[in-house]
Amino acid sequence: MNLADTQWILVISSFLIGAGLGALAYHLMNASVAQNIRIRHQLTERELELNQLREGLNDHFSRTADGLAGLSKQLQTMEQQIRTDASALSTDETLIKRLSQLEPTESDKAAFDAATEEASEPIEPPKDYSPDSERGTLSEDFGLNEDIKEPPRH
Repeated sequence: MNLADTQWILVISSFLIGAGLGALAYHLMNASVAQNIRIRHQLTERELELNQLREGLNDHFSRTADGLAGLSKQLQTMEQQIRTDASALSTDETLIKRLSQLEPTESDKAAFDAATEEASEPIEPPKDYSPDSERGTLSEDFGLNEDIKEPPRH
């Protein structure tokens, strides 16, 4: 063997080793890409499930609110029917008075409307200071005397 043959063997073996290392690196890189694609797919599926649950929950609350409104209307109708029947058929005056006291008055209705309107107003978070004060407990100079505002110098 001469020197030229040895150089060709080194070039070919270096090429084969480089190709092998490149293929190994490509395989390792593709494994993480495939895993990222799988994770993205799972994330998309979870988002779809979450959106479906939210829609189902909204639908549930809507049906429940409709059912409660229907029950409330039926209850009011039954109370009115009982009052009407009791006033027409009953001779017991105390029973008729008790039933008439159950009927909501206009002031009760106005108080209920005011309470529901008040509940719909946005709630302001609590402050760390009184409304007429400019400084709160979270201010940097809270609790410091007026003459001690500067930090000590060393």
